[in-house]
Order: sequence, then structure tokens, then C-alpha cells
Amino acid sequence: MKTVKLENGNYKEIRYWDNKETRIQSEQYYNSKDEFHRVDGPTVIWYFKSGEIERKIYYINGKWSRLDGPSNIWYLESGEIEDEYYWINGKEYTKEEYYKKLNIDRNLKLLNKK
Repeated sequence: MKTVKLENGNYKEIRYWDNKETRIQSEQYYNSKDEFHRVDGPTVIWYFKSGEIERKIYYINGKWSRLDGPSNIWYLESGEIEDEYYWINGKEYTKEEYYKKLNIDRNLKLLNKK
């Protein structure tokens, strides 16, 4: 395992399938409180031994959360999406509920700006 320090006390850990550090098994991003956290991409990425992405998970301050798509995505080794889950701030939604909530929240923000 390799730990890489990032700004603001954040860091990421990289785990490998072998001791040669040639094939990545997973990448995990943390905030300074050791919670899963990343705002500019997936927080946890798991890879198949082939190098293809197996799963992506998005967290904000330790909670599953994403505002621009599913927060938990499972892939087949072919790269096709196998399953998707939608979460905002630690609460799960169906795909329909998720997009409805995002549209309502966006519309309320626009109204409050006027």
C-alpha cells in the first residue's frame, strides 16, 4: 500500500494486486478526519486484475453522496455498467426520486436568487 498526501490534510491510499506496485487494486481518498472524502471524482475506485474499473463510490465527508449522477456504480469487466445506486448526503434514492429531488433543489435555488 502507498499513501499519498494531498492538500488540506487530505490523503489517498493506493493498494496493489502485487508487491511490484504495477497493478492497482484500489484507490481510496480520505479527508483529515480519516473519513472517505473527495469532491472532484470518485472517492473509492476498485479495479479488476485486468485493470478495468470494477466499482466507483462517491463520498462527501464519510457519507455516500453525489449530485451529478449515481454515487455507487458497479461495472462488468467488459466496462458495461452492471448496477447503479443513487445517494445524497447518506440517503438512498431511486433513480427517479434522485433526479426529481435535484431538479426541485435547483429550482428553489434559482427562485431564491431572484
